[in-house]
Amino acid sequence: MLETVTLVLERAGEPMRAREIHAAACELVGEQLLWKSVKAALSADVAGENPRFQRVRYGVYQLARNVRRSTS
Repeated sequence: MLETVTLVLERAGEPMRAREIHAAACELVGEQLLWKSVKAALSADVAGENPRFQRVRYGVYQLARNVRRSTS
């Protein structure tokens, strides 16, 4: 889930609302994803020493500047 959400935000190149991230992630994988799984991925990875996502404002996230998606 983290890689999917990361790819969505990387492709967007700008902050997105959580619901937009969910819709784009569903489209990317070609199936319905649980909303709570996407939301959990976003909220779990905004804190800590090396956060993957940055919360811009309530319900809006962007990729943290120091994160690049793994190509392996």
